[in-house]
Amino acid sequence: MLPPEYREGLANGSEQGTCWITCSNGRLVAKLPQDWDAFVETLNGIRNPTRQIIQYRAKVIGSAEELAPDPQGRIRIPQHLIQAAGLGKDVMLLGMYDKFEIWDLETFNSIDTDDVSQDLVDRGVNLDI
Repeated sequence: MLPPEYREGLANGSEQGTCWITCSNGRLVAKLPQDWDAFVETLNGIRNPTRQIIQYRAKVIGSAEELAPDPQGRIRIPQHLIQAAGLGKDVMLLGMYDKFEIWDLETFNSIDTDDVSQDLVDRGVNLDI
């Protein structure tokens, strides 16, 4: 079941109260329709895409589903997305500014975030946290 703030966000952010859900990098990602459209437009606008980008685009866009919560705020996630994300019984729902993500809890807890400082510096990002 979605927390109330997510249900309200879906109701306010989309005429139909729907979201698009797909699997990317081992987790499910949900976006409001207008954000999903912008994401798809960006991916489809890549000129001369590599084979990897073509395959990523096919998998992420092709497996996406537009879903709406039922009156109790539940979203029935299709089995193919559950399997693609490797979701088990326990999951973690994360609000991520313009989207939410659903991770397998064990996978999420195993993420090592100890030192990404050099990776960020290499990308010109300076975070003071």
